[in-house]
Amino acid sequence: MQYRFYAAALCGLMLAFLSCRKEKQDHQYDNRPVQDARGNSLLRLVNLVGHNQVLAGGDTLTNYTAYPPGYAGEELYPGTPFFPENGRLGQTWSVPRQFFHAGKLQLMTERFAVQGARDTLALDVKEDGTAAKDIFLLQPEWVADKRLPRIVELPRSVTAPAKAGYFKVRLVNLAQAIRPQSEPIDDLTKPLTLAFADGTPVAPATSAVGVGKASEYVELPYGTYQFKVLSPEGYQVTAGQGSSLEFTSILDPATATLTKGAIGRPHTVSTHLTYSPVRTFQPGGVYTIVVATDQFTIPYYNGQSGETTVAYMNAFRILSDISEPANLNYARIQAVNALPGEGAVSVQLDGQNLAQLGFGKPSEYALRIRGTVRIDATDAKGTVIASANADLEPNMNYTAWVFRGANGKAAINVVSNNLSGGWYVGGNGADGSLDRRQHKYPFHIRFLNFCEDLPYVSFTEDNGQPFGSESSINLQPGVAATNVPYIRLFQQKEAFQIMAYRSSPGVVPGSWIREVPVLKGADFIARKALYVRGELPNLEPGVFTVALIGKLNGASPEAQKARMIIVKHTK
Repeated sequence: MQYRFYAAALCGLMLAFLSCRKEKQDHQYDNRPVQDARGNSLLRLVNLVGHNQVLAGGDTLTNYTAYPPGYAGEELYPGTPFFPENGRLGQTWSVPRQFFHAGKLQLMTERFAVQGARDTLALDVKEDGTAAKDIFLLQPEWVADKRLPRIVELPRSVTAPAKAGYFKVRLVNLAQAIRPQSEPIDDLTKPLTLAFADGTPVAPATSAVGVGKASEYVELPYGTYQFKVLSPEGYQVTAGQGSSLEFTSILDPATATLTKGAIGRPHTVSTHLTYSPVRTFQPGGVYTIVVATDQFTIPYYNGQSGETTVAYMNAFRILSDISEPANLNYARIQAVNALPGEGAVSVQLDGQNLAQLGFGKPSEYALRIRGTVRIDATDAKGTVIASANADLEPNMNYTAWVFRGANGKAAINVVSNNLSGGWYVGGNGADGSLDRRQHKYPFHIRFLNFCEDLPYVSFTEDNGQPFGSESSINLQPGVAATNVPYIRLFQQKEAFQIMAYRSSPGVVPGSWIREVPVLKGADFIARKALYVRGELPNLEPGVFTVALIGKLNGASPEAQKARMIIVKHTK
């Protein structure tokens, strides 16, 4: 009996020990900046006044930290649960649903800094949960007059475009009458029009949009665009200074154009170019282009040479009305007829007609689903003279060049165009964050040789001066350079020419081909009538291909003789 008692007690202890033993688990970290469940309302603050702090229901949501000018960590403000990146209000903010009580909320935004006036706005916000709305915050009365209130509410769309592969865009005109400043500026408190890069209006719905009004949304095929905003006189509205500018962001106040600045030039010399970024608008995206007052750097004419000051001007900004979707399905492709002696050539994609093209002419872009596409080129009789298969990747841009190959027969070469404005510069030995550069205002040019009579061609500036890139040297017919394929120019570029040289691997640039007409920088201007002030820039921004086409040897009709053509890939 005693043995049984001890055995039972031992079993009980073992069971108790085993029942208390827990399986050891690895420690887990949650590195998400926001770890709680949170949902946003359909209301969005659009901060067009430079406020950086927010209070909701009397509680601070931002950090209320102000660093003095020149502080080493000036942009590294401590994060907060509602603004985890830097603890400050940015350009847009979707108001969290949790702050509303019975659909109402009291908000306050303000500018808080070591220097400058403290500007505060109080808002009574209401939400019914059924319609999306933008609440625009505008400039105070010491900047602009009161023709527009400081808070403007307008409906916003969050529904996807009806057409597959398209995006939606609208124009909102919140231009303000700016108080007198040291330098005169254009009065833009007028109906404004959204236009493509050459000044062609986008649509009637986005034309002549009155002050304080929003246009209807229009649908356009996804792609890379340089939208512009025009006044009734045709004056171009600059984009906001918050955008990334290459080299100089100093504006001529009278025209709101970029100055040459820097590199030993006075800031008072205008380039006659109005800044507007080139960007890709994704399929399924919804965008607002809003015009409102912004602050800019201008020359200080009453000071020493090179000194600057600040001024207010009306400018446009591009907002994504929904989270910009990733393009996983669609590509864009066009064709160019670089085949001399065949007359008009028709191009089909998978049996569907793309365009009938005269010699030297490009087609419009076609929208295609990712995957393999068959490209056929036919002559005037409908006979297939060249075919090719191309693998199209999403979010890519392609040009199918129809030309004559080395064997004397028609051929098709599909070239991928880089419209991102970015390029690879090489590893820095660290994390790769500095391996790439990007221009949002690109002047990028690619060169191609489709002249069968020239085994090698080099393209140069005036008097044979090199562009400084291997992508313009010793180009063979139908062979596209892929290692840094573009030359990159800048807004300060002086007037220039492009010349074609007969070269060889051992002789660069070689001999100038006098029969090929010289291209000028002004030839890159799509529509000179856009520049209503009368002064033309030395070149226009965009992504271009300059191709040498035609016949050089033997007798040929004038229209078939060798020449350089310009194809602009951004619209």
